[in-house]
Amino acid sequence: MAAINDDRFFDADIETMPRDQIEKLQEARILQLVPYVYQRSPLVKSLWNEAGITPDDIRSLADFKAKVPFMDKDMIRDYRDKHDDPFGGLACATAPHLRGVGFTSGTTGDPTPLPRSEDHISLTGLKREMWHMGVRSNDYMTYMLFTFRDGLNADKWLESGMRPIAIQHLPNEIPYFVQVSRQLRPKAMFMLSTPVILTLEQYQKNTGEDLREAFSSYQGAVFGGEPLSPHLRSLVESWGLEIFELSSLGDIATTMECKAHDGMHTWEDLALVEHLDPEKNEPVADGTRGELVVTALADDVGPLIRFRTDDLISFTRQPCTCGRTHGRLKPLGRKGDEMLIQGKSILPIDIFPLIGNVKETSSGLFQLIRPQREADILNLRVGYDQNSLETPTDELAGRLTDLISSKLDIPVNIHLTDNAELLKNGPPNKIPRVTKS
Repeated sequence: MAAINDDRFFDADIETMPRDQIEKLQEARILQLVPYVYQRSPLVKSLWNEAGITPDDIRSLADFKAKVPFMDKDMIRDYRDKHDDPFGGLACATAPHLRGVGFTSGTTGDPTPLPRSEDHISLTGLKREMWHMGVRSNDYMTYMLFTFRDGLNADKWLESGMRPIAIQHLPNEIPYFVQVSRQLRPKAMFMLSTPVILTLEQYQKNTGEDLREAFSSYQGAVFGGEPLSPHLRSLVESWGLEIFELSSLGDIATTMECKAHDGMHTWEDLALVEHLDPEKNEPVADGTRGELVVTALADDVGPLIRFRTDDLISFTRQPCTCGRTHGRLKPLGRKGDEMLIQGKSILPIDIFPLIGNVKETSSGLFQLIRPQREADILNLRVGYDQNSLETPTDELAGRLTDLISSKLDIPVNIHLTDNAELLKNGPPNKIPRVTKS
């Protein structure tokens, strides 16, 4: 365990806590949470009553994992619609502590309502990550707003001395983003997305700006929401930026890489992480594929309880070389995105490196067309860059077909679409990687 004043960590006592102490902390928080949420969350009470469970049945962490029923997005949406409850039956508090309702991005379905407090717990983990990247008291960080619908919470950042610069996640904000990067010399960039990187690339071509110089103060740049294509990674690194990939920890908090770049840290004082077989609901071994199931441990406004995320991950509880002891995950895809092509499992993560290594499609924009889970042929909508096109589109489609078919050993049908058109299909930061049509 690191010394409590170890400058490598924002909160060394928590970040390097031994595994047995992490589990004791989780159990204490679970036993405190159970009666609280049962009495206050209409959805939880309904699910537990249906399962024949009461708080008296939960006397340990093991009891919780063995007896408490799961919840998922469909249950939250159904409760919202049936009871005309904008919070989906999750809200455990009222104003002033309950400050509003946020939503998931809706990239893969109807946005899910999530009650939000003024001090949402995702900021707790993000402060640790920004510190790890090199942000210290009085340092600036650029903060692009798009998915944190409940606002910047600038005052909560300022409590740690970190100073966020709010920038809208829009193409016309790029000149301002470059300007403040030069003027204020921020230490961290939160956060890049595929559309922002593509816009920066075009901005550099149009203006001749030296982005490596403009971004020279940054200790790191966060990229999130989806895998990063090889071309875009190379482009960002050419600007002198170290990339830290980030994902959602089941809409409870965030999970992000450290400098070891060997998985994303899951803050287990904030969330109980279960790594389960998607079909049998039993724990699977570290390093194998399983579904992420999470429980909020530090949210008294709208805690998710044994929430099935639909996210497939690889997970390990082994300590990281960075010195932290909390678990790490590697996203593999979404359970609901999986396709079986002639019996073979295909996920979007299988397509990214193949599309990204072709010049005309190096932006990594594509969609799996999935009217049903099983099919005889993989239909792919692939975005291409008009300026990089050197051959007819049918020749490009043929090359992509041959490449993907040979690498994945499945039949493929390619539908080419201009990048600009494909980007219109999603929210500002990413496009749905799976679509029905």
